[in-house]
Amino acid sequence: MGASAVTRVVTALCLCLAAAFVSGLLLMQHHGEPGAVSAVSQVCGGEKSSCEEVARSSWSAIGGVPLAAFGLAFYLALALALALALLSPAEPREALAAVSLVLLGLGLLVDLFLLGVQALAIHAYCALCILTYVLGLCALLVLLPARRGLRQLGATAARAEGRLALGGWLLGALLAGAGVLADEAALQAREAHRQATLLGPVPASTAATPRAPLPAPSATATLPPAAGPSPQALASPAPAAPQDARYWQQRAQQLQETLDDPRKLETYFSDKAQREYEAAPPVAIDTTDVPARGPLNAPVKVVEYSDFLCPFCRSLAVALTQFVPQAGGRVVVYFKNYPLDATCNPKLKQSTHPGSCELALGAVCAQRQGKFETYHDKVFSTDLHNPQRADVVLLAGQAGLNAQAMQGCLDDPQTRDTLAAQIAEANRLGVAATPTVYVNGKKLPRLNDFVAVVDKEARRKGFAPLQPQ
Repeated sequence: MGASAVTRVVTALCLCLAAAFVSGLLLMQHHGEPGAVSAVSQVCGGEKSSCEEVARSSWSAIGGVPLAAFGLAFYLALALALALALLSPAEPREALAAVSLVLLGLGLLVDLFLLGVQALAIHAYCALCILTYVLGLCALLVLLPARRGLRQLGATAARAEGRLALGGWLLGALLAGAGVLADEAALQAREAHRQATLLGPVPASTAATPRAPLPAPSATATLPPAAGPSPQALASPAPAAPQDARYWQQRAQQLQETLDDPRKLETYFSDKAQREYEAAPPVAIDTTDVPARGPLNAPVKVVEYSDFLCPFCRSLAVALTQFVPQAGGRVVVYFKNYPLDATCNPKLKQSTHPGSCELALGAVCAQRQGKFETYHDKVFSTDLHNPQRADVVLLAGQAGLNAQAMQGCLDDPQTRDTLAAQIAEANRLGVAATPTVYVNGKKLPRLNDFVAVVDKEARRKGFAPLQPQ
């Protein structure tokens, strides 16, 4: 292998490492790692970008394993083969380069299929996914001259040094795959932890207070900040009187300390969001004949606008199912449909979750059978892709509902009118994404503040502070 061939292998190695890095970033984004989500949002154009849409589609995983994990393992295995090619004698070098070329060719076929899925099924393009396709294609083109080594692959494998090189690569590829699976398990565990804390913690200032009714706090009350510079002080306007340079240096230092400390920064955003919630005027939301979880006479009334195909809605559904029984009669949660499907949602130009209208109609019918919660839990626990009328009836039957009655209800114009009324109300309120949550008529800016806001609203009605579970 001459100098030009070595250069090609090094170039292909760098391209595969770059593709592995992007795949790893997409894998972390798939599991909601904050740093990765932020990085992908910056590259793809915001939190509601096409990259996010592709990552949250039902096509983003096989058997519960994200496609990004397969991509990471694939490119790490290729990088290992090319690295061994650089360290091996001449014949094994050519064999490993040829094997890499074949794998890149197969990978290109898979990439073309996935690109077609984005175009025809998801109707959105992930720029970073396409970047991995381009990097793989470039590596393939760089290694094209290595195709001559395919003719000698059998002879090379018959020699001891060839078997050693190829066997070492296979073992390394298996170890790389095992490492990716271990990382996937760790990311799933971290995602589960975030799921458990999705609604935010019980405020520490109230958790330590004895269980006794408290007077209603003022409308401007907020949670106490963490130790250090006050986030409220940082957000307050500058004094009218001129200040010297030392004053502004101290202000800048306080701001930097808050930005550098995740706890202080979280406190700042939490206080800001809760001030927005307190200042917002309540809106009227109709809860007549709307399915509810929790006691109807609870002091805190929550309305959730949700889409059955929205992954974030699924996470919220699990969190609320766990929280409501622990809330001690403080909260009732009303479920309202807001499918991101242009079939029934006139505000949308194109569907984000095709088939969610059919699932929403099924929810209306399940409520009429008095089995909404059973249907709700069954749908959210099922991996669905563009479900049709027959899928809804099948799910209803599996959940213990009357499938024949469900079929008739889905064909009833009154069912569509009920769903249309919920969608129209949400559009009137300005709902633009799911899940959107209202607490006592006020839109909740952040889900992470849910427990704190519920606790505060319940204490205003004389309930004792919530206690950590």
